[in-house]
Amino acid sequence: MDEEKPFLDHLDDLRKVLMRMALTLAITMLLCFQFAPALMDILRYPADQVWTRYETSHLPGGITVDDWTRAKQLSGALPELEAKGRRALLQQEPEQIRHLAQAAAILRASGLLPENRRDAYIREAAETPAIAELAATLKNEGAILRNGSGHDSLKLMGAFQPGEAFMLSLKMSFYGGLVISFPLLMFFLLQFIVPGLLDHERRLVYKSIAFGFGLFLAGCTFAYFVVLPRVLSFFYEYSIGMGIENDWRIGYYLAFATKLVFMFGITFELPVLVIPFVKLGILTYELMSRTRTYAIAAILILALILAPTPDPATMLIMALPMYLLYEFCIFCAWLERNKRMKQLDSEL
Repeated sequence: MDEEKPFLDHLDDLRKVLMRMALTLAITMLLCFQFAPALMDILRYPADQVWTRYETSHLPGGITVDDWTRAKQLSGALPELEAKGRRALLQQEPEQIRHLAQAAAILRASGLLPENRRDAYIREAAETPAIAELAATLKNEGAILRNGSGHDSLKLMGAFQPGEAFMLSLKMSFYGGLVISFPLLMFFLLQFIVPGLLDHERRLVYKSIAFGFGLFLAGCTFAYFVVLPRVLSFFYEYSIGMGIENDWRIGYYLAFATKLVFMFGITFELPVLVIPFVKLGILTYELMSRTRTYAIAAILILALILAPTPDPATMLIMALPMYLLYEFCIFCAWLERNKRMKQLDSEL
């Protein structure tokens, strides 16, 4: 039998493990810091999708947000040029952009008039009937021109302190390094924990860690691509409805987005908490099936508490994955029961 290590030797082992974990995290952070601009693009993506969807919903079919954004830029410059300069500038653009820019300029000018005189002005100011029709269509669709909506008002990149951009890069590098180094961090930690476990307990721990990491990534991915854009859209459109400009600071946005994404990553860990108890025989298929309604009620209450917005759709988006994961746990319990029954039959 192996002799038990003294307490101070355990502390020394723990110190070595923590140093390896810290060094690994520091190296991955430095690697991520080299790609800070790319991480910023990833961070911006859900917020960019908000204004893209909002602008698209206010454009006629066949007109892209990029074309409309370019047309708005040109329309801001056209009134400052003479007729020759306007023609020279517009000749540099495709025909659709030229028409959009002229229609946008007319719409901007019509906004200075009372509502009952705008349609007449659009018909008179347009150079051709096609441009007049396009401007009228954009007006009816509610194409975004004013401040307080659209990409120009989503000031996500605003830094209000000298070192805010640098500290933001460090935070992004930390989160990125934590995700990348997670398997190694768990490996080092298990090197300290596993020697004190039995063989079957070690196998269960290794499988749970690997399975849990996959579920955590799945939860974060689901939140990043599905939930976060929808939540941001709710807040964005609600602010517009209240007449409030969306001037989002990058620091607050990062804290909000990270909390939401990691929250979903943690909720996806439900099987990691339940399946080990199933394997150990503490939770059975019969018990979990019989208490399914109570579990559903608990999941809905948890979703109500954790959901960042009060609308039922967002709460259901959070509750549905947890419910499906619980059903997966019941299925695993059913498989475990059948496995044990076969083992009993073979022993008889």
